Amino acid sequence: MGLIIEPPTSGDYEWWVDCAGIPTCMPFSDNLWRIWFAGVNIRGQRGILCADIDPGHGMKILEIRECPGLERGTSDAFDSAGLWPCSVMRVEGRIFLWYTGMRLVRDVPFQNAIGLAVSEDDGFTFKKVSSNPILPAGHEETDFVTSPFVERLDEKFVMFYSECTKWEHIAGRLESFYDLRVAYSSDGINWTKRKNPVISLDGTPWAGIVRPWVDRSGKHRMWWSARGATDFRNASEQAYRLYSAPVSGVDIDKSAIEQVNFVPAPENDEWDSWMQAYCSLVPYQGKLVLLYTGNNFGRQGFGYALSEPEF
Repeated sequence: MGLIIEPPTSGDYEWWVDCAGIPTCMPFSDNLWRIWFAGVNIRGQRGILCADIDPGHGMKILEIRECPGLERGTSDAFDSAGLWPCSVMRVEGRIFLWYTGMRLVRDVPFQNAIGLAVSEDDGFTFKKVSSNPILPAGHEETDFVTSPFVERLDEKFVMFYSECTKWEHIAGRLESFYDLRVAYSSDGINWTKRKNPVISLDGTPWAGIVRPWVDRSGKHRMWWSARGATDFRNASEQAYRLYSAPVSGVDIDKSAIEQVNFVPAPENDEWDSWMQAYCSLVPYQGKLVLLYTGNNFGRQGFGYALSEPEF
């Protein structure tokens, strides 16, 4: 358990000066993982970077680089204000990377939608399949969708994602509320949404459920992040924490939701002391590696912990 990548402190990069979060991993071998993650450039814009990691040697960083083809969109594009990685899969020899794009709008602070980029050189460069989102935000500026996880299930592509249900004025600012949904596709590009949520906010203490991830290497289980409605940007009980529950097909057992507990618990001065969020999981040598974002939405970096899979 420990920190893998923290934001640079030297000012060596114009394309990366702050944040390292939302790790999205594709294993290539026992000694090479390719992790796409979100960083912030010198202009304060979020973008997608890539790190090659050697998990066999203490998560040693081999290289960190930009991702040509994953630049922000033009001024009127759905990803004009920033983008970040969410889910990755190899499809017929190519790498599909689903991502969230953000644009600034008038009625609310932002609007998110889901895009797709494809790589034919093992993830060094990408090409967006469209200047439009593959899963659009909705008809109103107040709508958004974000943070997809995509898997293949019963010969279909299945996408779990978050969808905004409302905005509210809280402590002097507009805050969004979002639950967890599912959609289906035959090709990973064209999607049909299911009407009912996978996890509704009703009956929970949460105001946002985000970044789902499903592991089916042992007992089938879904993992996600959730936060409260107030003071979640600071060290408080409202900040993002990780949760999991058994999943059958696309439905979870809501009676068996558990908060993820870290042993030993992070110390007060550690990088993940008050926020653990936006996780992904990788089966590795009989264990599950949990990659996750730390305090302040990755301003202290992202790291990992180990979990025993359940069989």
